[in-house]
Amino acid sequence: MEEKATLADIFDFSFTKFVTPIVVKIAFIVMMVFAGLMWLAIIFGGFADGFWSGIGAIIFGGLAFLMLVLMYRIMFELVMVIFAIKKNTDRIS
Repeated sequence: MEEKATLADIFDFSFTKFVTPIVVKIAFIVMMVFAGLMWLAIIFGGFADGFWSGIGAIIFGGLAFLMLVLMYRIMFELVMVIFAIKKNTDRIS
């Protein structure tokens, strides 16, 4: 069951509810948008230098985009695994 984070949950100093699993989803979307904007900037900069530079920017910028998304996806999944471990160990206790 999906939980919703409220503003009160963010400022809860007793940490009774975790907001990180919800924030991770938003952060991944924001990161993908920024990575896409970065790729567009690389493409425009490449075509400003010439046609073949633009083609190279499309190819290598696309590879950089995929690597950046993959790296952040793995990092965010590791965070989610930590929370899954916590949830499972709470059930055992």
